[in-house]
Amino acid sequence: MSEKKRYSVLIIDNYHMEPEQDYVIDGFPTLELAIEFARRFVRSSLEDFRKPNQSKEELRKMWYMFGEEAAVLGGDYYGSSEIDFFIEHPATPEEQDWQSIKNKAGIK
Repeated sequence: MSEKKRYSVLIIDNYHMEPEQDYVIDGFPTLELAIEFARRFVRSSLEDFRKPNQSKEELRKMWYMFGEEAAVLGGDYYGSSEIDFFIEHPATPEEQDWQSIKNKAGIK
C-alpha cells in the first residue's frame, strides 16, 4: 500500500540570503493547506513591515530586503507571486494566522 502524498513548504529568509538560514516545514496533507500556509506566512511577514503613511514601494522594498518567502515544494506556489495584492490589501489577523494552518495539518 502506498503512503499518501504530503506537501512541504520552504521558508526562505530574504535578509540573510544564505541557504543555511532556509528551512522546510513538512507534512501538509493537501496541496491546498500547504498553499494556504505559505500565503498566510508571507502575508504575516509583509505586515510586520507595514507602517502608517508608508508608500507601497517602501513596503515592497522592506519585504524584499528583510521579509520571508514561502514556497510550496512541488506545488508551483510562491507567496511573493501575490505580493502586490498583499501590499494593496492589508491582512486581517486571520489572514496572517499561519499557525492555525499548521495546527489543522497536524504539524507541530
